[in-house]
Formats: sequence, C-alpha cells, structure tokens
Amino acid sequence: MVTITDVARAAGVSVSTVSHVLNGTRFVKAETRERVMSAIERLDYTPSTSAQSLKKNVTHTIGMIVTSSTNPYFAEVVSGVEASLYASGFNLMLCNSGRDIDKQRSYIRTLKGKRIDGLLVLESMISEEFLDLLASCPFPVVLMDNEAPALASVVDDSEHGGYLATAQLIAQGHRAIGCITGPADHHQSRQRYRGFQRALAEAGIELNPDWVYAGSMEADGGEAAIQALCRARRRPTALFAFNDLSALGAMGEARRQGLRVPEDLSIIGYDDIEIARLFSPSLTTVRQQAGVLCREASRLLTTAIADKKASVEHLEVAPELVVRDSVRTLSANR
Repeated sequence: MVTITDVARAAGVSVSTVSHVLNGTRFVKAETRERVMSAIERLDYTPSTSAQSLKKNVTHTIGMIVTSSTNPYFAEVVSGVEASLYASGFNLMLCNSGRDIDKQRSYIRTLKGKRIDGLLVLESMISEEFLDLLASCPFPVVLMDNEAPALASVVDDSEHGGYLATAQLIAQGHRAIGCITGPADHHQSRQRYRGFQRALAEAGIELNPDWVYAGSMEADGGEAAIQALCRARRRPTALFAFNDLSALGAMGEARRQGLRVPEDLSIIGYDDIEIARLFSPSLTTVRQQAGVLCREASRLLTTAIADKKASVEHLEVAPELVVRDSVRTLSANR
C-alpha cells in the first residue's frame, strides 16, 4: 500500500510538506505543490480519512435515523438529503429504526463511536426517551417532520396542508366529508387534523365523528377505513387521507368493494409520492415540498457543524395542492 512517505520520496520533499499540501495547513510554493500532486496521481495515493479525521476532529459523515427507508415518502426524503449533503462534501450513514427505542439507543451509541459530525432524524413519532438521547448527543441534531423545543427542526406546515386538502373537497361541492388519520401520537397527523377541523368550521360544516377513521399511515389503514365505511348506514361523499399510502390503500379497497373513485367516493391524499400520479385515477393530493425540506435540514445541520454550535432554529415549509382525477365535482343539489 502506498504511504505518505512514498509520496514524499517520489516528489523529493518532506512528509510534512506532503501533509501541508493535502490539508492546506501551510503555504506551499506552486512548483512544490505541483510536484506533490503529480506524485500522488502517479502513485495513486489515497490519504487515510480516519487519520485526517482524528487530526481535524471531523469525519465529513452525517448520520440519519429514519423510521423506514422503504416508505415511499421517506425514501424520497433520504434520497434528497443524500444529494444535498454530498454536494456539501458530506457522506450519509443511514439507520432504519422501526421506532424501536432499543434500536434507536444502539444506533446513537454506534454513531457516536463513528465520530459523525451531525445527525438528521426523520421520525414522525418520537418518544421522550428518544428525545433525551438526542439531547445528549455531542454533535448537532436536526429533526425533520417533527419538533422539539431543544432541537433544531424543519417541518412541513401540515396544519395548512390539512386545511388545503379539506378546502379543496368543499370547493368541489362536498359537505359529507370524512378523514383517515394516523396514530394519535403521530405529530403531522395531529397537525393535519387541526387543518381539517378548521376548514370544516369555516365552511359551517359539522364534523361527523363516525367518519373519522383512525389509520396507520399505511395502505392497510386506508383499506380498513373503506371496509368500515361500507358497513355504515350512511357514508361520506369524500375522504381526506392523511398520507398517500392511506389514500391509495383506500382507492384499491373501494374498487374491491364495488365503489367507483371518484364517481361514488372522492379521495384526496397527502405527500405526492411518485406513484400518486401513476395510479388510476391519478391521486389529487397535497404535495410536501420534500426538496426544500431536505435542503433546509441539510443547511441547518452543516451550518451548525461549521459554527461548532448546536442550533434550535425551527423552520416550516409550505405545502401545495396538486389537482388530479380522484376528486369529483358535485352538483349543487346533491
């Protein structure tokens, strides 16, 4: 294996001169620098990143703990984060927690051992125990799609998004409107429900609790909601599913139950995952600005790393309505 000593010998300089060229720690004459770089290229020398990291106390590595990278929305966010960080000179180390506190604790311990420079956390449900672990980290931490007073965060403005989705159904003539929520401790689900309630109240529409279906933020939650709806004596004309997976699960189950979307039941989702536009009918949804979310979270984290100071800044990213084919306009007399 080629060493820094071999490079120094080939370039006719000292080992310390090669080190200064590699690390930019001292002025080196252009002619000398050129000889060193030529020797590095000729010998195909690769500096030891671990040695450099120990010397500079940086690893150019960011950890990311995510509930599951197989969830289509989470997968899109992970991809966006990786691209943003790579452009800033950082590598990404991904950990799938499954919301398991033992795995979360193990990952935090491992990431500390790897001497990462900072941590991103994409967990929609965060326990107090996990928050305590994050608060004790010796590196900056930024939450994505969740909030905590002591940590920096970047979140989708889900209350406004819930309002947009519900207002769109109302604008299309629907007044019998239900929703498919997420679990009670799901941060963004609670926000979307507030927006849902506010839009109904502003339109003078009474919320029917029988049409509020507690889901899982997975396709099976949407399927279960449709099954419950079909057993009811009266059903809504429209459903707001709090994420696209629930919406797509609901659309598939509606078809199996003999309901046509949107002719018999209009459905609107949330996220705008890639498959939403490919489904038939294509899904009307609220788009989270994932690209902005990724860039802002990466910026907050890399700035905190550069400043050597943890941030507690909180940013909200505005969502936008995407109109497709899964919502029907009702006639005024229906």
